[in-house]
Amino acid sequence: MHSLAYIFSVAFKFTVTEDNGKLYVQYPPFGQEPLELLAESDNRFFTTSQPFVIEFQREADGSIKRAKARNGPEDLEGEKISDTR
Repeated sequence: MHSLAYIFSVAFKFTVTEDNGKLYVQYPPFGQEPLELLAESDNRFFTTSQPFVIEFQREADGSIKRAKARNGPEDLEGEKISDTR
């Protein structure tokens, strides 16, 4: 399992976890259980149970340090704050 945490302003912190080839997002207002992220493209993912979309932005070296998210009507830009492998 591999987890990344992204901060989107002071109020929004999402944790994205890869487990057995699937991505999940955990954000306390969505509930305690992680929600599966479904691929829309190689770097854009969404959930079916919440109005949430996240798009990871790749750097020139292939790493991902930033992401854009839409949580309902809010457009957010965030950066990776932790990476646990």
